[in-house]
Amino acid sequence: MTTFGVPLLRFDSVSSTNDVAKELAVSGASEGLCVIATAQTAGRGRHGRSWSSPPGEGLYLSLVLRPQIKASASMFITLAAAVAVAETLRLDFQIIGDIKWPNDVLVKGRKICGILVEGAIDGDRLQYAVMGIGVNIAQRGFPEEIGDGATSLLLEADLVVHPDDFLAAMLPRLETWYVTAMTKPDRVIARWEELSFSGRDCRVRVESADTSIEGVTRGLTPSGALIVELASGERREIVSGEVKIRAVNS
Repeated sequence: MTTFGVPLLRFDSVSSTNDVAKELAVSGASEGLCVIATAQTAGRGRHGRSWSSPPGEGLYLSLVLRPQIKASASMFITLAAAVAVAETLRLDFQIIGDIKWPNDVLVKGRKICGILVEGAIDGDRLQYAVMGIGVNIAQRGFPEEIGDGATSLLLEADLVVHPDDFLAAMLPRLETWYVTAMTKPDRVIARWEELSFSGRDCRVRVESADTSIEGVTRGLTPSGALIVELASGERREIVSGEVKIRAVNS
């Protein structure tokens, strides 16, 4: 039986917890192994973007996962992680967050958490996956390149929280939603849609390598793709790309 956080490895500083967890996964680490760092020197998010990881001011963790699923179903891991973080913010810290497809949790339009799931593929199946989560806990300010696009528990609720306290609240939810994603993914989709304000009836621009579209979000498909309705009424299923929120319809 998988138990998230067993074993739990702590480091003062690493380049990226995902890098460490991937090395351990390749070496045969079991599902549930958790890597936590006080600081990251090269934390990253999707599309190679950097993730500000000052010492002691955030929760920086990665989990080794060995799901028995096709690689095409890996989106459910990301969605499950976002649900777990959003629930923890809401139920334990009374902070209402919004999940922006597919992997960011926002508060009042500013990012408080990023999720990066990376894996190795064997044929059409995942050999392993590494779930990386960064939560801004105690930051009072952020690097200039981030500007006003980020926030923290301290800034939003004036809460002095130790990263371990957030971890203790989040980890059981993370495991529950991961197991649910592997067995009943429709429940993850439903809960994601309940917690995501921008996932439905929100004006967005979606940018990919070769094109961009604008439209209104209409929830998720059963496979976890974002549905965007264009002005013409045509509906597109988004499986990759950068979603930029324009405005939430009243």
